[in-house]
Amino acid sequence: MKKFLFIAVVITATLFLATSCNKEKDANDTENELIEKLLARYGDTCFVEHNGIYLYLTEEGDKEYQSTDIVKMIYTGQTLQDNNTFAKNDTLKFVYGKSGLISGFLRALPYIKRNSKGQLLIPFQYGYGSQRVGTIEPYSTLLFTFEMQ
Repeated sequence: MKKFLFIAVVITATLFLATSCNKEKDANDTENELIEKLLARYGDTCFVEHNGIYLYLTEEGDKEYQSTDIVKMIYTGQTLQDNNTFAKNDTLKFVYGKSGLISGFLRALPYIKRNSKGQLLIPFQYGYGSQRVGTIEPYSTLLFTFEMQ
């Protein structure tokens, strides 16, 4: 009986892991297709890949941030899969080196100067991952339009 129970647990765990891996693989495939379509729409020279995220500066700023600068940012966040606008903020302020931003934004900050405007494309693994957050579905690719001040 113990042997049967052990085998059942191993099979269940294996199926769970295989299903989770398949969901992530499917999400990666879908995300890659979405990113390719977006890059094709804007052209290869617009979005530049940095640290796993894609940045498109429509206006490049004039001064690099220092680790203690207070950053003011206006942004709108959308999910690329369904164009769901999940966030909009015109008063966000944070200390450059101590922000609570998602990892995709943290990866992009070194490439964004003060007074920059642009768009940031964040693959799901640098956004909210496999978690549902508010109206954001699991494995969502995020597209932020931003203005730094």
